[in-house]
Amino acid sequence: MKQFRLAASRFGIHATLFVTIVLTSVPFYWAAQNSIKFTRDTIKSTPTFWGFSVTADPYRKFWFDNQEQNMWQVGLFFVVLIASVATLALVRKRFITTWPFTLAIVAAFWIALTVFPKIFDMNREFDFFVNSIFVTVFTVIISISIGLLAGYGLARYSGLSGAVILIVALGFRALPRTAFVLPYFFVAKELGILDSRLVIVLALVAINQPFTIWMLRSFFMEIPREIEEAAMMDGATRLQAFRMVIIPIMWPGIIATSLFTMLLAYNEFLFVRVLAVTEWTLPVAISALTGGDSAGTVTEAAAASVSITLPIIIVILIFQKHLVKGLGAGAVKG
Repeated sequence: MKQFRLAASRFGIHATLFVTIVLTSVPFYWAAQNSIKFTRDTIKSTPTFWGFSVTADPYRKFWFDNQEQNMWQVGLFFVVLIASVATLALVRKRFITTWPFTLAIVAAFWIALTVFPKIFDMNREFDFFVNSIFVTVFTVIISISIGLLAGYGLARYSGLSGAVILIVALGFRALPRTAFVLPYFFVAKELGILDSRLVIVLALVAINQPFTIWMLRSFFMEIPREIEEAAMMDGATRLQAFRMVIIPIMWPGIIATSLFTMLLAYNEFLFVRVLAVTEWTLPVAISALTGGDSAGTVTEAAAASVSITLPIIIVILIFQKHLVKGLGAGAVKG
């Protein structure tokens, strides 16, 4: 009887996971399928799941000015980029000092973003994609830098003022974003930074900061104080103990928090739409394709959706090991 209950429990868990995977992956599969279809196949009354003609026109229309752009050349560019980054990553594992190779990988992506529009005749959407990367990267860097110091201080300080700060931060996080967007708009207008990347980064850092502080504080709470106290007894200052002892232990938690912050910033729509008139990010640019009456924009919107999703999938796959460690760090105490 016990074995039957165990088998039934496992079946229920696996069935639930299967249904969840189907429900979450089918929309992306449908968008990916529409992104390589001709418009005539997407507007049929009967959905076409297979047996349709494949085309790269939706991607060509969304990204390139030249409607005759050879997509094989674009694919070759990305193959060279991926091969270069993979080579640097493999070589990086063989050395104790890894930061030069990390900088080289970052430089490779930066060079690719700079060279790509010079090689190919790109649409304005590529500028929006660059804006998305710029806003996301700087939001994550600033948010995590502030969140580390604030989370560490609040985890080690048990006074009443620390609890008040946490409650106030949670209260601001619980408020709807519409309560902040207009004040940010008027302040940015008075400061003369409206319609710029700077105001978007500042706004996203402000609204996401309570989340990073709370999440990083929870990770700091799991690290015993004796570890840093032992380092300080050996002659390290508190800052040195924090940088050389606590941060390496916290690395999975930092990556997990960074990924969640990245998703919040990368997918932001409301603040970018209100605070930027021309300096849009890609989610706002994609919304312009879904509001028209023309059926021709359906495939183009699908191509845009797949394009904006693929970088997130790649980043999650690269850091999935650290993400699982970070999310599970608070589950076991020892």
